[in-house]
Amino acid sequence: MANYLNRLAAAALLLACGSAAAQLGNGGGTYAGVDKININPPAIVAQFVGNAQALLNADKTLLAAVGLPELAAKAGAEAGALAPDATRAQIENALKTQSDSGQALEQQLAKAKLDDAARLQFSMGIGDLARGVIQYAGMSRDLVEMRKAIKPAGAAGASSIYLTKALPGAVKELGQTLKAVVDYAKANNITLPPVAAEALAQL
Repeated sequence: MANYLNRLAAAALLLACGSAAAQLGNGGGTYAGVDKININPPAIVAQFVGNAQALLNADKTLLAAVGLPELAAKAGAEAGALAPDATRAQIENALKTQSDSGQALEQQLAKAKLDDAARLQFSMGIGDLARGVIQYAGMSRDLVEMRKAIKPAGAAGASSIYLTKALPGAVKELGQTLKAVVDYAKANNITLPPVAAEALAQL
């Protein structure tokens, strides 16, 4: 029975993570939302992980497009290392990698010269980043509302409470990065996905 329940719990985590990733993979920026009635810290962590993986992969795409392959590989590796039951330390590492990636990308834009292939890659990366910003912004708003209701018991509870405090700052940084890449795209006649404007409107 215990093994059966453990398998059910693991499946629930994977479904939550997969749902978030599916939202990010579509053409728009629809935000799935966090269940505010049946508060489930493991599901909150799993949903964050799905969002974080998609954002890190967006960083990977953008960094590769502007000629920073080593940092692109680091972002991709960080995305691959995350699991639905990520610890607080792993969540902190993911957020730090996102922050570092954004700073490096913004600095590189001042001197980046993109060929046609890189321009297409950059445009795709903007769309992925914009969808990620929408997910983070929505999740951040939900978690701030739920902060007092989340119980700190267990690793997932502690991680969820940490996210209520850390996500607003992450959203602000991601918004700055998104604005920078959008401005670069406009200045260099690179196609902007419609979802970019949707994301900027939420900041």
